[in-house]
Amino acid sequence: MRYSAIALAFLLLGCGTSPSSLPKITPVPASSAGSALPELQPRLDAIGVLLTACLARLRGEPVDPADNCARVMPDVTGVIDEVEKQASKLPPSGQAAISDVRRQLTEIAPCEPWFAAGGVSADAELDARCKKAWDALYNGYNAVRNAA
Repeated sequence: MRYSAIALAFLLLGCGTSPSSLPKITPVPASSAGSALPELQPRLDAIGVLLTACLARLRGEPVDPADNCARVMPDVTGVIDEVEKQASKLPPSGQAAISDVRRQLTEIAPCEPWFAAGGVSADAELDARCKKAWDALYNGYNAVRNAA
């Protein structure tokens, strides 16, 4: 039993599945003025954590059942709706990022079956298109979160 645990640890390290291999959505260091939307920051952070957890799913890695990756797009849409209501408080880059995320949510919608399948299909073109859409959504959301 002890040897199988050691072998599993080496296998996991060799496959790059360590938690540190996953990118994280991290905030830009806050200025002295603080967050532009402090009341939304906890929700923005929570969705950022969800997106990071769901990224593991796209790599075929196990995802905690508590991480509701099946609802990630409606969750992102919901928090972006809330941010957009207060967009005037954001810098121009944050306002532009909201529009980018809206566009990215539209572009990724056809990829939902791909996402549900763990980010793989028999169609290399679909894989490339959906991975690109996912990366754009991930980066756009990060920009909105950091601006807020």
